[in-house]
Amino acid sequence: MASIDLSDISRFIGTRCIFSSVSLSVASTDRIGIVGRNGEGKTTLLRVIAGELSPDSGTVHISSGASVGYLSQELPTFDSTVIEAAMAGKPEVAETADRMRTIEKQMSSPRGNVSELLREYSRLQNRFDALGGYNLENEAAVVLAGLGFGKESWNVSTETLSGGQKVRLNLAKLLVSKPNVLLLDEPTNHLDIAGTEWLESYLNGYPGAISLVSHDRRFLDNVVTKIWEIDNGRVLYYRGDYSSYIRQKEEQMRQLEQEYNEQQELIKKTRAFIDRWKANAKKAGQARSRQKMLDKLEVIEKPKKHRSLDLRFTPSEPAGREILRIEGLSKSFSEPLFQDFTHSIKGGERVALVGPNGCGKTTFLKCLMGTESYDGSIKWGTGVREGYVAQTFEFSCLDRTILDEIKGLGIPEKEARDVLGMFLFSGDDTKKCIGDLSEGEKSRLGLVKLFLSDANVLLLDEPTNHLDLPSRQALERALRDFSGSVIFASHDRYFIDLLATKVFLFENGTIRVFEGNYSHLKTCLESEVYVESKLEKSAILPPRSKPEPVEEPVPKAISLDIELKALEDKISELESKERELSSILADPETYKRSENVPAKEWGMVRSKLEELYMQWEKLMESRGHYGE
Repeated sequence: MASIDLSDISRFIGTRCIFSSVSLSVASTDRIGIVGRNGEGKTTLLRVIAGELSPDSGTVHISSGASVGYLSQELPTFDSTVIEAAMAGKPEVAETADRMRTIEKQMSSPRGNVSELLREYSRLQNRFDALGGYNLENEAAVVLAGLGFGKESWNVSTETLSGGQKVRLNLAKLLVSKPNVLLLDEPTNHLDIAGTEWLESYLNGYPGAISLVSHDRRFLDNVVTKIWEIDNGRVLYYRGDYSSYIRQKEEQMRQLEQEYNEQQELIKKTRAFIDRWKANAKKAGQARSRQKMLDKLEVIEKPKKHRSLDLRFTPSEPAGREILRIEGLSKSFSEPLFQDFTHSIKGGERVALVGPNGCGKTTFLKCLMGTESYDGSIKWGTGVREGYVAQTFEFSCLDRTILDEIKGLGIPEKEARDVLGMFLFSGDDTKKCIGDLSEGEKSRLGLVKLFLSDANVLLLDEPTNHLDLPSRQALERALRDFSGSVIFASHDRYFIDLLATKVFLFENGTIRVFEGNYSHLKTCLESEVYVESKLEKSAILPPRSKPEPVEEPVPKAISLDIELKALEDKISELESKERELSSILADPETYKRSENVPAKEWGMVRSKLEELYMQWEKLMESRGHYGE
């Protein structure tokens, strides 16, 4: 059954067609990813479905009783505490509670009709229960925790939140409201990897329909089962996840190019025959017949390929063998971000900085660039020229045009235009003022300046922010082909997997180093959890009532192996319990079935696991002294 039907809808901005003749539906359990280049109309389509914009023609029909919730990219406003804002996703619960409190006051008055008030109170109490009012705070707490709001922040005023935190809080409020249809515009913006993975799990268990816009390929692959692509005013439907859509799209393009080439060859041969024999009395009839065939032929339009970034980073000179030496690096604000970190980075390495929001990745990059104070030593190698791209692009003069910004770097106008053309700025685009650019255009302009920097070491803070998928792919190709070194912070798992040769994991005030990419990091962490989960079983081994005589002491290595095995078994048990609890917490049905959500139990299990991991590390260190 369809929750939403789009019937022949069209939308224009001035004379420009955003999309036209769109007839699609959103079924009650659909998982739809809306994709397309920046500016194609993805957000516009979501807003039309949500009812924020009206189609210029056609109709949007929402099934009777179906509720629709829309997450926009706009910065929301709140005037409450964090947990109150999340609970406000169900305003009817607060309204019912207020009415119950009013009746309680009336019942305490001698003038009230107690029996009638009791009936009304009972009715409201049943409604409050049916709405999940008794469990609302627990439900909001689980969603907030999943989206990166620690318990210490729940009673903080929303006025103190950053823009990114407010966007995440708006997502939490929407998830708590549980509409029949979720419309999400870039829901992973401002989420770290842990938050994104939690959201994936939550959405995969969501009982309603979901339509979302995202540039995160791994997220799309893990959540959606249908793709709507907006391309040149059309909305095209593909079955499957994002990777399946790419394969289908490439196969369609290959077939269309083959059909076009075959038809062009047919037309060429047919015209050659006509030109050769049209004046020949014996074959003029055949020539006329073939001309009629050509006249009736439905000509296949030449397949159009979108322009893409022609991005290359080619340093004129390589750096030395060791490009960076860090010794005893420490940085604190109210709490330590990282302490006593020592490491060297070699030429050609691509290092990903990974960790939760606020763990110090941006600060680390600023320390490397010398724009943030620190304790310790940072020494760049011989011949190193750094190029830095910040998370938000800052330009000194917003009234300056794109062309003037590049010419201001000492680049002649013709060369500046050529370079801007490589980054999809051409014609009148080069006359745009920087202050009028979209965030995606600012990102591309920042990449132009990086391209012209002749750097052989690139420091990039969330470089894929605001880039559409084709631009991300162009950046990936350029960085893979780059002969220098790259140090980058990112929450894009696909991007990290494709590029990283080493990962710096920021956690609990430390930086841990792992070889490989994000998937390898995750495997290592899961292995640590597995090994450490087996360590505590020694604590539950039954004591012997009477010690057995032995002729000689058990060797220390064997004793440690026994302890390790027991501790690993215990960790394995707790990991299974954690996965079970995580699955329960990610299931929206949990909050309908019971008032006792196991959030506290999950936290206790996680805390115990962390304790066991530390025990395992100490045992492994001791065991290492005794060899095999």
